[in-house]
Amino acid sequence: ELAISEEADFKRAEEALSAGNYADASEQYTQFLQSYPGSPLEIRAQLGRGKALEKMGETSQAARAFLNAFSAAPDGPEAPEALYNLGRMLGALNQQQEACVTLSEVPVRFPGSPFVAQAQSEMQSRNCQ
Repeated sequence: ELAISEEADFKRAEEALSAGNYADASEQYTQFLQSYPGSPLEIRAQLGRGKALEKMGETSQAARAFLNAFSAAPDGPEAPEALYNLGRMLGALNQQQEACVTLSEVPVRFPGSPFVAQAQSEMQSRNCQ
C-alpha cells in the first residue's frame, strides 16, 4: 500500500522526466529511492532515474541505475526494459562484448516482451554475433 506522499513524490519525478527537466527528475528519483526504501515503485524509480541520467549524458550512472532496477527484480514486469536499457548503456560505454551478451539475454529470458524486438535491433546495429 502506497502512502499518499510516496505516490505524490513519485508522480512529481515522473512529471519532471516527461517535461524534460532531467536534472530535477534525477534528483527527485534519487530522493524518492532514499526516502522510500523497498517501495513497490522502487524499480520504476530506478528506471526513471536511469532515463534522466542518460538524457543528461551520465551514461555510466544511467547504466548503474538500469542494473539496479534489473537486479532488484530480475523476473519482475520491468526487468525486460531494465535489461534492454542496461545493454544499450554498456554499448554506449564502448563495452561491446558486455552489451551484446546483455542484449542477447532479453529474448532468452523474456521471449514475450516487446523489448525483444528492440534488443534484437540494437544487437544488429552493434554487429553482435
